[in-house]
Amino acid sequence: MYGAAVEVEDEVLRFHREAFVVDLHNDLLTKLVLRGGDLGKRHGAQAIYNPLAFDIDVPKLKEGGVDALGCLLFAGMGLMARRRFWKQLEEFDRLFDKHPELMRARSAADLRAAKASGRIALFLGIEGALAVEDDATALQKLADAGVRFFGICWNKTNKAGVSSFDKKNGGGLSTIGREIIGECNRLGIMVDVSHASKRTFWDLLDASKTPVFSSHSGCEALKNHPRNLDDEQLRAVGKQGGVVGIIFAANFLAGLFESTVETICDHLEHVVEVAGEDAVALGSDFDGFVPLPRGMRDVRDLPRITQILWKRGFGERRLKKLLGENFLRYFEQFN
Repeated sequence: MYGAAVEVEDEVLRFHREAFVVDLHNDLLTKLVLRGGDLGKRHGAQAIYNPLAFDIDVPKLKEGGVDALGCLLFAGMGLMARRRFWKQLEEFDRLFDKHPELMRARSAADLRAAKASGRIALFLGIEGALAVEDDATALQKLADAGVRFFGICWNKTNKAGVSSFDKKNGGGLSTIGREIIGECNRLGIMVDVSHASKRTFWDLLDASKTPVFSSHSGCEALKNHPRNLDDEQLRAVGKQGGVVGIIFAANFLAGLFESTVETICDHLEHVVEVAGEDAVALGSDFDGFVPLPRGMRDVRDLPRITQILWKRGFGERRLKKLLGENFLRYFEQFN
C-alpha cells in the first residue's frame, strides 16, 4: 500500500532539515493511551494499513526533519471520553522526562528555542468541546496546563457546535460555543475550525476576535469530502492571517487507493493558489487512525513533500513558509 516512493535528492534533504518544519496535528497521545508504547524506539514500517501502528516516534521524527508537533488531546464521545482525555494530558507530561530530545512548548518563541537546542517541540491542542464539559471556565485549567489551540467539535455534533458530518443539522455555533470562543480569545488560545460544519465555520469567524486556523483539512475543490474546506473558506482563513494545515488522510485527498504523496502536494498547492502562499501549512493527522496515501509511510517521509514541490518550482522562500514559517508567524500573535 505504501509504495510509489519518491527519491529525495541530497540538496533537497539538506534544505528540508535546515528549514523549520511544523506539523500542526497528530493524535499520538490518543494512541499512547489506547495501546502504550516507547517513542524512543523506532517502530517498523507498515506493510499494510494498521490503525494501531505508530506513525510517529523520536527516531522517525529526526529522520523526517520535524521541528515541532501539534499534539491533540482528543475529547470524543462516550462514557469514558473525559477520563481518556485527562489520561492523554498525563501521558503528555510524562513524555519529557522519558525523552530529553523533546521539549514542551507554549509559544512560537519556544518552538524556535527548541530547534536552536536540537530538540523537537510539542505543543498542545484540544479536539472537541466535550473536553471542557460545556463549561467555558474549564479552559482556564487547560490553558494553565499548556493548551494552545482549541477545536469546537469532532465528527459528532456537541452542545457547542455542529460537526461537518452532521448533514441533518443546519445549526452552527451555539451560545455555549460562543462563550467558549470568547474564553479562548481571552486566554490567547488559537481557534481551530477543523471538523466544523460550514455554518459553524462562519460562526467561528464571526465569534472569534483573533484569526482562526485549520489544523488538518483538505480542499473541497479537489475532493468533495465533508471535512474539506471550499475555496471561499480557504480565502477567508487566509484573509484573516490564519493558516490551513493540509491533512494526509487518503480519503480526504483523492480516494483511498488513488491518493499519493503527489496528491498531498496538489492540496498544498491549491491553498497557495486560492488563499496565498502565507496561508498554507502541514497538518498530517499522523496517528489519527487514518490511512495514509501511497508513498507516505509515516512521519519520516515528510521530505518527499519538499522534493515534489521543489520539482514543481516552489522556491526556497515559499517552501520555508509552507513547511513551518507560516504557522510560526501566525502563532506569534498568541505569545
